[in-house]
Amino acid sequence: MATACPRCHSEDTDIFKNGNPCTAIYLAILLCGMILLSSSLLSFAAERKNTMKIPEGYAGMMAYGSLISLSSMEQTLGHKYEGLIHKVHLTGYERAWACVRPFNDPLALAAGREKTEAFFLRGAERIPFSGTAEMNIYPKKRGQINGILYLITNEELIGFDKRERGYRRVDVTDRIEEFRFRGGKVYVYEGLPGSPVASSAVKGTYILIKEFFDLVTGACDAIGKDFRNEFDKSTRPCIYPVVALKNIIWGKAK
Repeated sequence: MATACPRCHSEDTDIFKNGNPCTAIYLAILLCGMILLSSSLLSFAAERKNTMKIPEGYAGMMAYGSLISLSSMEQTLGHKYEGLIHKVHLTGYERAWACVRPFNDPLALAAGREKTEAFFLRGAERIPFSGTAEMNIYPKKRGQINGILYLITNEELIGFDKRERGYRRVDVTDRIEEFRFRGGKVYVYEGLPGSPVASSAVKGTYILIKEFFDLVTGACDAIGKDFRNEFDKSTRPCIYPVVALKNIIWGKAK
């Protein structure tokens, strides 16, 4: 003898069978349970973030390119870096060799820089180029890149503002995956919106200098194989020729 379902009095006890009146009810309950479980797991993950207190007068600086190199970072800092170095992830961004710096940028010329012309050698051919490609980051909804977090004083941060000409300092305090911060902010340098980018540059007009590429990737290698692999996976390939300095001819523009 069939037993009726206690909720809808149907004698069909297979609740997932088409036509059973309880199917929609049980599926709705199941879906609500899954949503609540997911929310709990996300909240638990957020609670597991370590809290970092940034001392008064200090700020965090997220390095994703040449500043990953401690020696390069210390050149701008002006002294040996004595603080902690954290491997971190910046969410909501992607990375690319796509911020191009023209030699004869109007702002640079206005500041007194002489007009320059340059060629790189490809066999017997001399190919003119107008500037160099550098690394940049761009907002991306589900993007994530790895990098290094330093803590420096607010006064030292001004020195990096000067180094990063063509970039702006952006507050990413709430975008570092590993930490919640108290007492200060964390910044990253992002190319200015008005700066030329890879998509607008004429192919062959810009190059990536090999020594700069080696500086960045060598710094990643020094941290470890996994760090370098993640760097490569989270960075768009460069579309420009990679040229060593020895193959570049410089001159004053006529």
